[in-house]
Amino acid sequence: MNINLFLTTLYQRRIGMFWFSFGLVAYSWLMAWTWTFIGEMYEELLATMPPEMIAVWAPGDLELGSLGGYFQTEYLGMMWVLIVAAAIIIYAAKAVSSEVAAGTMELLLAQPIARLQFIVTRIAAMFVYAAILTTATFLPIQILGPTYDIEIAGRTMALLYATGFLLISAIGSFAMMLSASMRGGGRPGAITGSLLAAMWILQAITPFVEVAEDLEPLNLLTYWQPGDLINEGVVLASSWWVYGGITVISLAIAVVAFLRRDIT
Repeated sequence: MNINLFLTTLYQRRIGMFWFSFGLVAYSWLMAWTWTFIGEMYEELLATMPPEMIAVWAPGDLELGSLGGYFQTEYLGMMWVLIVAAAIIIYAAKAVSSEVAAGTMELLLAQPIARLQFIVTRIAAMFVYAAILTTATFLPIQILGPTYDIEIAGRTMALLYATGFLLISAIGSFAMMLSASMRGGGRPGAITGSLLAAMWILQAITPFVEVAEDLEPLNLLTYWQPGDLINEGVVLASSWWVYGGITVISLAIAVVAFLRRDIT
């Protein structure tokens, strides 16, 4: 890894990193604060909604009136995934392909920086970005929770941090793989974003369409169940394998693809 490139990469992304993180901190605080006066009546509010809509936002057997049900439907479900996915995809999609398209890759590698150093450094910066997004999400809830009558065990918080980080890393790694293989920053981001949108649609229609239910094991979002984690303090064992596997395989392909590609 090249330390100078690593620090430069983080510095160049500082503005986007700040605003995404600031938005997550503000959103986390808002959700914690809202729970103080909506918590007791939340189940009653949900009872006024059509069952089909509830099934879309909180699939499975999640107890919607619980703290976990509240956070999954109002924040940590699809809404949070959209925010963090947008942040990490923007970074990862431009990490390699935009440099090639702009003609600056040759200049960077002439510093001199070896190809392996370059791609490893950009991957390391992606993990830092993912860690910052994860911290901006859960640290406000952890710190402010007791003030707003939100009690989440330390072990459960640790699992939220870990699985959240892995989910962000898996999405970013897939986008990084495409970025290392393609020219132009738009295509990797568009492909990754489109796949996530397709997964969300599949998850939304799973309660009503048998084919979507059959495809659940292939859906990345199936393994992200923060509501159940908050309520029960457990994570699907398959989550670690799926998110970890996607991250490792995608990054391995990204490294090999970048070492072999033409950058001119």
